[in-house]
Amino acid sequence: MASKPRATPRVSGEAASLELERPLAAVVSPTRPLSAHFLAPEGLVLLPESQGASGFFAGSLGTLSVEEVFAQILSGIRTGQLVVQHASVRRTVAFRDGQVVFATSSERWERLGAVMVRLGLLTEAKLTQALAQVTPARRIGQVLTSQGLVSEASLYSAMTFVVREVVLNLFEMVEGSFLFLEAKAPAVDAVKLPERTRDLVLTGIKRAEETGRLRRRFPDDMRVTPGPQGALPGEEALFAKLGEGTTLGALKAAYAGSQYAFYSGVEEAVRGGHLAVRAAEAPVAPGPAVEGMAWELLSAEERYNLLLSLVHRALREAGRDVDLLRGFVEAPPPGLEDAYQGVTLGPDGRVDVARLRANVSTSGGEAVGRAMALEALDAFVSYALFSARNVLPADVAERLANTYRTLQGGLA
Repeated sequence: MASKPRATPRVSGEAASLELERPLAAVVSPTRPLSAHFLAPEGLVLLPESQGASGFFAGSLGTLSVEEVFAQILSGIRTGQLVVQHASVRRTVAFRDGQVVFATSSERWERLGAVMVRLGLLTEAKLTQALAQVTPARRIGQVLTSQGLVSEASLYSAMTFVVREVVLNLFEMVEGSFLFLEAKAPAVDAVKLPERTRDLVLTGIKRAEETGRLRRRFPDDMRVTPGPQGALPGEEALFAKLGEGTTLGALKAAYAGSQYAFYSGVEEAVRGGHLAVRAAEAPVAPGPAVEGMAWELLSAEERYNLLLSLVHRALREAGRDVDLLRGFVEAPPPGLEDAYQGVTLGPDGRVDVARLRANVSTSGGEAVGRAMALEALDAFVSYALFSARNVLPADVAERLANTYRTLQGGLA
C-alpha cells in the first residue's frame, strides 16, 4: 500500500511553515485561506474557511465504519456534507436535517452520463457529443436537456438513481478517511430519494454483508472460464476479456462498477451457465496466524464473534475453564444488562447476535441499533481478552490481543 502524503512542520526562529508533499499541495490555493483546528500534540486539522460551516468531525474508517458515521449524522439530525476518500476514490454526500439530498463520486461509472447510458436513457455517441459542450458554467444535465437529448423527468430520475447508488456504494468502503462539515443546506442540486436515509443505511449494510458472503464464495484467485451459454447479456465487453480463462480478481479489475454489482453478476452468470468457475489449488502451507485472518471478508458482528470463538478455543486447549466467558452474559457489567438480557453463548463461544440486536433496537433506527450492538460486543471482547490474559500463556494472549488491535485499529 502506498504511503500517505506527508505534511512536515518547518520552524526557523519566530517563523514557522508547513511543507506539504505534492498530493496535498495540489488541493490548496493561496486564494483559499485555511482555518486551523489545533489538537496538539496529537494532531492538526486544516479546513477551507467557509462562512457557512459551523462544525466538523473527521477520522479514519478503521476507527468508525461508514454505518457508524451515518449513525452520528442521523442521530444528530445534521445538515452538511460528508466526504469519504480512499486513494483516488472520493464520494461526497450532502445532508439536510439528517436526510440525504445529493451525492457525487469520482468514479466514472458513478457519474450521471455513464449511468444514463447504463439505464438506456442515452447512447454513448450522444453522451460524447454532450460532454464536448460541458463547461464550468454549463453542466452535463443542462446540455442534455437544452438539446432535447433527454427529458427533465428522465434527468431527475437518473440523478436520483445516481445519488442512491453513490450512498449505497459507500458501505463497501472499509479503508480511507472521512470528513463531515456541518453547514447550511445546499440551495441547489437537491433530490428526493424514494426512501428515508435510515432505510437507505439498512439497505447499504445488507448489501455490504451480501457482498462479503459472495466474496467468500468467489475469492479472487478462483479460476473463471466462459460457460456454455456465452456472454451474459449486456456484459459482452467484459466477457471478451476472459479469453480462455483468467482469475476472478483479474476480471474484477476490468469491471466498471461496484463490488456488489460485480459479485452479484458473477453469481447470476454462474447460475445461468454463462461462466464456469474452479477453485484455485490451495498451496500446502502452515495455517495462517490468528493476526492474518481475512477480517475484511466478514461483517462486523462476525469479526467479534470469530474473536470470541478464538478466545474460547484458546481457553479450552489450555485446559482452562471456558465458563469465565459465560459469566459475562449471565452477569453483564452496569449499563449492559438490557443488551444481554436472554442472550446465550454458543458451544464455541459465539454470541447470539440476533437476540443482542433485538435487545438494543431503538427508535433511532437500524443503524443506531446496530452501532449499539457493536458497542456491546466490543465490551464483551474486551472482557474476554482481559480475563484470558490472566490464565493463558503470554504468547497466546499476545496473539489474541494483536488480533483485537487489527479488528479495532485497521479493520483489515
